[in-house]
Parts: sequence; structure tokens; C-alpha cells
Amino acid sequence: MANLGVKFGNIDFKNPVVMASGTFGFGKEYNEIYDIQKLGGISSKGLTLEKRDGNKGMRVWETPSGMMNSVGLENPGVQGFIDNELQFFKDLNLVRIANLGGSTLDDYVKGAELLNNQPIDMIELNISCPNVKAGGMAFGIKNEVAREVVRAVRKVTDLPLVVKLSPNAEDIVGMAKVCEEEGADGISLVNTFKAMAIDIHKRKPV
Repeated sequence: MANLGVKFGNIDFKNPVVMASGTFGFGKEYNEIYDIQKLGGISSKGLTLEKRDGNKGMRVWETPSGMMNSVGLENPGVQGFIDNELQFFKDLNLVRIANLGGSTLDDYVKGAELLNNQPIDMIELNISCPNVKAGGMAFGIKNEVAREVVRAVRKVTDLPLVVKLSPNAEDIVGMAKVCEEEGADGISLVNTFKAMAIDIHKRKPV
């Protein structure tokens, strides 16, 4: 059989197939219908420092060419992940990536500190999250805000760090360079594109 192995920094993937964050949970459900050990890696459902219930109402909307989602980062929180999901996650024979988001800079730092000594292989830093101290503008819109987040997280973890950029960044090429300057090991392109569905009968967004 052909060797499909890929080396990323000091991490060896047995193949380049990695399940994207948010689409695969923590792997448990899919493991019942598919041998997920065949994968090269899994990026976990997005984690935040505190548990989040996610958005109410309609979360998924079908379009002629795909779907839109408004899940709202529903997740058990970093500590909940460590306490309840990590036992399954850590026993997988593949590269285990924890996707980390936050509402404040402190959220990112504390989340990374909690993950740093856990049996995971990499952190994927989701900077598309709204910054509550900047009126809700995502961390991944302006280069200098992204720089601050990556620099702060890099100081508290030795794990390989991949930054997941927003497609709405003002200068996505410049932002990738900023992340590299602050110690990111790689870039993940890209998070969710903005979209809106209109209920034509109610004449308002779904």
C-alpha cells in the first residue's frame, strides 16, 4: 500500500485526511458507522472556556448548493471536554486537534493553558469568534487584534499552534504573516462565510 503519510512540523499524520472542526463532534457518533482510526486526524468541535448552549431556533438551513449554519459554538467547555470527552479522544490512533475559541483574550489564554498539558497533539485557534470587548467584531478581522491573540496563546502553550482564519479578514494574506510572526506553526483556511436566509412569508431572516 502507498505511504500517504504527511509530516507537519514535528507531527506525523498517517494520511492527509483531517476532519474539520464542527462537522465531526469529537468522533464518537461517526465511529459507530465508520472506522475513524483510518483518518489522519480530527479537529474537535469548537471549544470555549465556559460551556455554551448555542443558538436557539433554526440552526441549519438548506440552500440549492449546500447549507448555512448558526450553531453558536454549542460545546461542553474546555474543562467539560477534558472531563468527559478526552478519554475517548486521546485513545484514537490519529492526530488529535483541539479547536479553541473565545469571547475575550483571557478566554483564549486560559483555555490554552488548560489544554497544554492534556493528551492532544495540536491546538487550532479559532479567531473568527466575536470579541465582546470590541463590540462583537471578530478577533480575526484586524491584523493587530489577531496578533495579540496569537502572541498571548503562544506564550502559554508548547503545543503546535494552527490559526483558523476568517474569510472576512480585512487582509487575510497579511493576517497569515502576522500569525507566523507571532509563532503560529500553520494556518487553517477558512472559517464560516457570512450568509443570510430570508423567510419570504414572514418577511424576516430565518
